[in-house]
Amino acid sequence: MLGALLRPLSGVWPVGNDGDSLLLTLTEFNREVSRERIRATRRSFPFCIVTIRLLGASRRRKGRNALIRILHRHLRITDQKADLGKHEFAVLLVDTPEMGGRSVLDRMSQLCDAANLAVQLSLRVHDPDGFRSDSDDHSGGSGGRRRVGDDGVAQWLRVDHAEVEVTAEKPMVSRSLSQGLAKRVVDIVGAGAGLIAASPVLITAMIAVKATSPGPIFFRQTREGRGGKPFTIYKFRSMVVDAEAKQAALRAESHRDGPAFKIKNDPRVTRVGHFLRASCIDELPQLINVLRGDMSLVGPRPLPWHESRACNRWHRRRLDVRPGMTCHWQINKAKAETFDDWMRMDLQYVDRNNFWQDLRLIFSTVLVPMTGRGGD
Repeated sequence: MLGALLRPLSGVWPVGNDGDSLLLTLTEFNREVSRERIRATRRSFPFCIVTIRLLGASRRRKGRNALIRILHRHLRITDQKADLGKHEFAVLLVDTPEMGGRSVLDRMSQLCDAANLAVQLSLRVHDPDGFRSDSDDHSGGSGGRRRVGDDGVAQWLRVDHAEVEVTAEKPMVSRSLSQGLAKRVVDIVGAGAGLIAASPVLITAMIAVKATSPGPIFFRQTREGRGGKPFTIYKFRSMVVDAEAKQAALRAESHRDGPAFKIKNDPRVTRVGHFLRASCIDELPQLINVLRGDMSLVGPRPLPWHESRACNRWHRRRLDVRPGMTCHWQINKAKAETFDDWMRMDLQYVDRNNFWQDLRLIFSTVLVPMTGRGGD
């Protein structure tokens, strides 16, 4: 297998403008990675991405052409090569486990040394089965990003100046810096303005919760965020203090299939809690989560830790982006007849999110409490 993986291609590849034309752009590479990730999840087979960054004098045209020549001559024709810009290149190694990716990394290091190229190499392995759904805790550590019993990373040769990461959670290729920065600016400005504008409502809700039900004002719970990272979500407490302890006894009454728990006329909800939920006021403390960077104004709703870890592999692509206070499901719950329908709505956002869609979802969310659908 390794021989086939590294088999040189016959013929001479052009390395000037013609060679550049054989490389994918960042957008095209992202598209190929997304397709491969979906395919890998269905087949339960990993793939790898090797990134090569040119350093120092190797960034000149001669060094660039030499690297392009190496990529075309010494990798499979089925592997996708891309120019990511800023002197960085990437290779998508389809149907390739970690061992194969490390072999390519070793070989690329040797070839670059032979060509007198100064480079920084890194390897990312996407393993669809690389997280533990039940046995891991939420205290951090591995974050569920290693397969159960797979602690053998140290047995492989580590290439000098190379980084290796195995993950089932993180998106393999991130959105552009400008897109991420713009979304973060909107989150900070929107959350800050929201806290100021809603301060009278927040204070009133705090007083109402404290006066009508013994226990803390805020409800805190561990949720799974972007890349499988746990965080603490904040809400106004709308249930009795021991609500989570009573959930197991009510599990059979859940009208939601899948790991998510939801029942109509939940007996754990307090009198004030019914109003807070219907008006969505109980969600307002999550503006603090947005300011902290745990959440975004718009994104897939974060699930409780153990519910999220019980999701199917293809569901977990929703963790590619920050969870949000609102998304397609939040304003169209009636259209999600099954848990899979809900997850498909989230993945639709992950694949097509943009600034204008975020604004539309925010404005649509404002109508939800006006119709009393917040507690649905």
